[in-house]
Amino acid sequence: MPSRDLSARERFRQLGRQVLVAPGERVRHETRIVAACNLPGTEPLQGALADLLYACEPDATANAQLLSRPEIAQRLLSYVLHAFQVLVHQGQRLPKATPLATRHSILATPSLDVPRRALLVSVDDSREIAARAVAAVQVGDTVAEDEFLRHCLGARDTLAFMLARRALMREGRVLGQCWEDAVQVLQ
Repeated sequence: MPSRDLSARERFRQLGRQVLVAPGERVRHETRIVAACNLPGTEPLQGALADLLYACEPDATANAQLLSRPEIAQRLLSYVLHAFQVLVHQGQRLPKATPLATRHSILATPSLDVPRRALLVSVDDSREIAARAVAAVQVGDTVAEDEFLRHCLGARDTLAFMLARRALMREGRVLGQCWEDAVQVLQ
């Protein structure tokens, strides 16, 4: 399985290099977007879409069709999809610096107009960190639990904290005082 993931990542990177050679060629962008659908998380897809909408001439019909593809529309966060759809409907290009760009964007640049947490930790990273923390707490790994809480407080990663806390509370776990202290700091 890891080799398949690696090959998908390599393919995505290779297509990114091709986009850099001809940034205005829509077909190269669309091929990269399809490749992004084979990667885990939402960021590669969002970043590739941001690059297309920044670099290519606005084409409301083609862009709307692209965004309506199930493999794209269902993968994006609803507010991200909506923001892209509004831009497409208005027939505008995405600005170079935009909160819709991600670390996977190669032409568009992520702007600083995002939540402070997102500057340090992406949504995909927060989800992964939370899942690892929940697994650690379930097996009683107090060292990993402490590291997780230090991460959340240090990076102000409220998303990871909320996801892990909610999952653990749904299981009926009683969380210690350190969790309550973190709630107070992160509010």
